[in-house]
Amino acid sequence: MPGKDRAIPSIQTVGIPVRSVNWVRVFPTRDAAGRDCLVAVMGQQAAGFTVVKLDPASGATSQATSPDPTANFPTGALRTRDGRVYIGAAYAGHLYRYDPVTERLDDLGAINLPDDTFPCNMDEDADGVIWIGCYGSAGLTSYDPATGAFTRHGRMDETDMYCYPYVGAGGTIACNIKMTRPHVVVYDPSSGERRTVGPVVVTEDEGSLNLYRAADRQLYIRSSAGDFRVDGFEAVPVDDLPDPAPPPTLSDGSTADFADRETQMFHEMAITHPGSGNTRTIPVTYESAGSEIFLVHRGPDDNIYGSSILPLHLFRFDPRSQAMNDLGICTTATGEAYSMANMDGKLYICSYPGAMLSVYDPALPYQFGKDPDSNPRDLDRMDEISYRPRSMVAGPLGRVWTASVPNYGMWGGPLSWYDPAADQFGTYRDIAGEASCWSLAWLQAHDLLAVGTTIDGGTGTQPRVEEASLFLWDYEAEEKVWEDRLPVVATAVNALVVLDGGLLCGTAHAGSESHIFVFDPGDRRFTQTVPLPGGRALDGGVQIGPDGGTYGFTTGCFYRFDPADGGVIPIHQERGAFQTPGPMANDGVYFTRKHELKKLVF
Repeated sequence: MPGKDRAIPSIQTVGIPVRSVNWVRVFPTRDAAGRDCLVAVMGQQAAGFTVVKLDPASGATSQATSPDPTANFPTGALRTRDGRVYIGAAYAGHLYRYDPVTERLDDLGAINLPDDTFPCNMDEDADGVIWIGCYGSAGLTSYDPATGAFTRHGRMDETDMYCYPYVGAGGTIACNIKMTRPHVVVYDPSSGERRTVGPVVVTEDEGSLNLYRAADRQLYIRSSAGDFRVDGFEAVPVDDLPDPAPPPTLSDGSTADFADRETQMFHEMAITHPGSGNTRTIPVTYESAGSEIFLVHRGPDDNIYGSSILPLHLFRFDPRSQAMNDLGICTTATGEAYSMANMDGKLYICSYPGAMLSVYDPALPYQFGKDPDSNPRDLDRMDEISYRPRSMVAGPLGRVWTASVPNYGMWGGPLSWYDPAADQFGTYRDIAGEASCWSLAWLQAHDLLAVGTTIDGGTGTQPRVEEASLFLWDYEAEEKVWEDRLPVVATAVNALVVLDGGLLCGTAHAGSESHIFVFDPGDRRFTQTVPLPGGRALDGGVQIGPDGGTYGFTTGCFYRFDPADGGVIPIHQERGAFQTPGPMANDGVYFTRKHELKKLVF
């Protein structure tokens, strides 16, 4: 293991575990000869988003990829009446146009930088102008293809950050505003007037609202406060909501989508004829650069497991055979696995969105599903509030415990548990107040859980608390027995580990400053608080090595920490080298950088 007398480590690339795509949309259109073709718009993290044009008759494909490595996610996409496809790319915040006739992909420029980086939705008005709503400032922007000019119309809401626009009656633009107070804002481009139309619901109060275009081409609001048709600046109550507008079709009315969308593989296109209902499947060939890795964990079989991001595939690397396998989906969640833990020879996995829990037995064949004999088996949501389950520990009361940030637009992330023997879930909803539970450790000698918090609420919210805290939870008595802020200002306690002797060690950060601390759970006091080198401490980045030493990651440093004297010894320093921490093994220290699994070798 690394130490003062060891050679300087080198970084090796183990491989690219997952090569898949995300934000996938399929648009029927016409090619240069006027024949049917399909345009699939797909995101990827190791390169800019890519567009694949498919000939539904021959299966031939062509591909165009954005050269901008920050234009990863085609979060907004629209086929206009002239057959071209417009794409809003996050987090570059640029608008692109793909022409199936010329097979050109053009960058049309910034939508509304720096305020908006994530296009949410796009729609086309009667004059061919494209309306784009974004995340960031809930900004509304229009683009005129005739002139190539963008017009920025400003924020559509002063608090919320998501704007989903649809062209409404009389040339008005109806914007679905999310996430804390979902409502519709109607904007009149000719006068600049904007007005809230229809109900305003509150996500925290379990309110819901959605805006959509129906088959009659009108816009409708479906909400927990009633249903309405949007008519200019009026919301007209309706008793029954019509079906959504059907998707665009090929010239014979056939519809097309990926047959393997549910398994998130995206290599088989299904084309269904409307009359007969018959479906034929075409293989789709293209190159994908790689999917970013979110989590790396040593499983109960000592193999290295991890999760890709959007789509969520479970992968396995065997350090002995050097075999790398993309195992496929392991949950009905589609984002990424946020936390893993081992118990009774099984790997428990909790994933975003929805804090979905699944369990995998490495000793049995891989066959994902929801049935009792499935492996991995999808168990259910931890609760109705948890959404991003950052930490997991297994053991206390024979349960699996998670700490999570809540759903979009909400505050107060719970501490939750699952009991495999009873097949039962439980949660402590308001345990962190308007902060969120974020890191966990089992203080077995004291029969307590240590819980670190973050000031963050769900996505789309602003924090309502100023500092993170550490608290101790008596899981037998179901009560909080101690809580305090750290000796330094911290907005998140993002890693916890129990040291030999029962002391608690963790990391916390505020902005770019990070600290490592030691806490004595017996005396309930902090004994060491030391600044860390090399940038921000990584979530879950502290661990006990095979030699019993304490090690950790920041974005630019892998270090050893001495809890006795607070000494931090940098082992490898390199700016931005580390993105996701991984386990230490006899052959090195695993970690990731974007789509690549890497390791430090000594």
